[in-house]
Amino acid sequence: MEFKTDFIKSLIEEPDSVDAVGRELIRLWTDNARNNCLEEHYYKGEESIKDLENLLVSSYPEFYDALAKTCINRKSVFDLFPNAKIIVMDGMSLRESTLLFNEIMHKGFSVKQEFNFSSVPSDTENFREKIGYKKRNFSTVNSENDINLLTNDNQFLWSYFPDILLDKIQVGHTKISSLTQMYGTVEKIVLSLISKIESDTILITSDHGYIMTESGLNFPLDNKAKNECQKAFGSKRYVSMDNLYLDNLVSKGYIKDFNGYYVAKSRYLWPVPGKYSIYIHGGLSLMECFTPVLIIER
Repeated sequence: MEFKTDFIKSLIEEPDSVDAVGRELIRLWTDNARNNCLEEHYYKGEESIKDLENLLVSSYPEFYDALAKTCINRKSVFDLFPNAKIIVMDGMSLRESTLLFNEIMHKGFSVKQEFNFSSVPSDTENFREKIGYKKRNFSTVNSENDINLLTNDNQFLWSYFPDILLDKIQVGHTKISSLTQMYGTVEKIVLSLISKIESDTILITSDHGYIMTESGLNFPLDNKAKNECQKAFGSKRYVSMDNLYLDNLVSKGYIKDFNGYYVAKSRYLWPVPGKYSIYIHGGLSLMECFTPVLIIER
């Protein structure tokens, strides 16, 4: 696909290219949500994001250094919006937030769409450490049918959806959920929470996104690198650097060493024997590290 001249100029001229890429991600997913039905939204949008990431990998590889540092250093929404009621949808990506943005607007709410960042590695455990989860007053949603039990005494809500559904969609397993079904559950939970929460500002965000591992959506590795990644990472997107020496993979740009971890970059993947999840996280890629932010004002 061809990218707009203004976006290419922003990568070159703006002091913070990470923000320029974040805005482009929102634009691409928003345009895709507007122009395609739900069934087409995920895969047509993913093709556009793959092209964007290919541009960065081939022409601007240092972008991933900047992204990793931004994930660590940028303030989280918990610091930026100290008085807001914050809902964390575990594992929700910009794919879903652009759909939610349209639906929330359709319901008559005033809503803005922005982005924030995961931790590195881009998983729940590291994100919770980043935001000081144990020091905050969280209520949880672990079933789509228990949301009536939540009260307004909790400033922060943690929904285990959609991650709990994404984990159940596996290669070799009967699909008990699809992406479209998953989104339907996410929308139901979010709209129900919005209707029940009494707050001037409600913020919906995520701890991390995910990448899709289906054929054609990822970048290939050479055979030697493929074997090295299989041995070092297995089915994970990150491993501790302790007792590992993976400079060959780092120098080729397939992985990055950062903050005590080796982290898979971009859309580089390797085959894993047996049954595995189709939607995974933990690495350093656009769809894992840019997290959605929807700001609803009453």
